[in-house]
Amino acid sequence: MRRTVAAPLLALTALAPLSGCSAWFFSGEERTDRSRPVVLLETTGGVELGAATEFGVLALGSTAKDGPCRVRYFLGPTPMVEAGVVRPAKAPFVLAEIDLKTQMARALDRSPSAADDLWVMWTPDGQTVQQTAVELAVGDGLAGDLLADPGVELPGGATVLCRGPAGEALFVGLVAGTATVDAGPAEGRYYVFAGVDRVRELLAVPHDFPVDMVPKYRNDGISVMKPVRVEAESAPPAAGGGGGGQR
Repeated sequence: MRRTVAAPLLALTALAPLSGCSAWFFSGEERTDRSRPVVLLETTGGVELGAATEFGVLALGSTAKDGPCRVRYFLGPTPMVEAGVVRPAKAPFVLAEIDLKTQMARALDRSPSAADDLWVMWTPDGQTVQQTAVELAVGDGLAGDLLADPGVELPGGATVLCRGPAGEALFVGLVAGTATVDAGPAEGRYYVFAGVDRVRELLAVPHDFPVDMVPKYRNDGISVMKPVRVEAESAPPAAGGGGGGQR
């Protein structure tokens, strides 16, 4: 009888320290909340915006191209923060690698069109999100990945999203800067974004496969598998600088 009572007591004890995100996880919601695939990246050079995508946490590297970082992201509706490392990727992107999974917005598998439902989202503080509807800039004298000025200042690194067939948020790119046309039919101010063509270039970079994995044991008790990284080491020059060294 004691054993029968002890089991549920142990279960309640184990659930007691769970955080708010775990409460959401066990809340009975049928669909995972993937509506906030944006991140705030804190690096040794400053703070910048990025996106949580199926390819990882992408940013433009405006504050750092490599080195330690902290990633503020959303697990469902819950703000999270995790330490990680920024690594260079195919320009203009960098990847912020962390141990745990984030929201993973699937990329739009084509170039966006004027008929698409587009919006820009970002998190200014890692706690809340801001968003505004945008339109693709099309017309005579315009070409490339451009957004018409929505009348709201769009910060660099903000995530451009597209409404998918099932209502999901699809990754289109990251706001990279502004462009101004001074005269002609296209006169006006536009936002340039690093779009899906840049994502294709990112995917075209070859990687070794399969990748050897080793366990990493974290202080919070979570263990994860991480790829083994072999850093290139240059051999020291031979003494005397001559060509008579052993092979």
